[in-house]
Amino acid sequence: MAGDSLKKPVFSGVSCICIMVDDVNEAFQYYERLLGAVSREYFPYWRNKGFFKGMGFIKEAGESEVSVGTMDVPGTGLTLTLMRFHYPEGRKTPVMFKANDMSGARFVSLETENLEEAFAYISSQPDVRMINQSGEYRVTQYSVTRPFDFLCFDWEMEGNFDKKQEEAERISARRFFHFIDKYGLQWEFVQNRKEL
Repeated sequence: MAGDSLKKPVFSGVSCICIMVDDVNEAFQYYERLLGAVSREYFPYWRNKGFFKGMGFIKEAGESEVSVGTMDVPGTGLTLTLMRFHYPEGRKTPVMFKANDMSGARFVSLETENLEEAFAYISSQPDVRMINQSGEYRVTQYSVTRPFDFLCFDWEMEGNFDKKQEEAERISARRFFHFIDKYGLQWEFVQNRKEL
């Protein structure tokens, strides 16, 4: 094959998650309130041909304009990049996918030290939608997972029943909840691994 001599990418970290928004200044306030994110940079009405060419707008690069904001989510190493395209414009309403809909990445997962408090806080926010809107939806724990329910690609662990049982117990103890923010991005807050 022609691609056999090509090397796979070598990664050094996560760069960012980009969220398309209708107003970057409003989104700064929203994610500060929702996640405690800290604003880092703001490019209002930015015109940069290289940026737009890289985004695929080759012919429109000279006239294109975007507002871009970046925020850091403390304790995670995660950066949010908030974008509002002024030209060329795209769809104006977010798509709200269900948990089982196919298309793109389904959710961003953050480990949370205070899961129950985080659930109470997030579910009280007026501009989020819990993944299930019934009053029965709560922080949920996985059902019992057994060693024969999954396969480990670490063959040493796969062949060691005690280690695999330990992993199954860790998986079974996992607690989490999901919600969708006002821009259509689904989030998972999951119990910190150190607590499992």
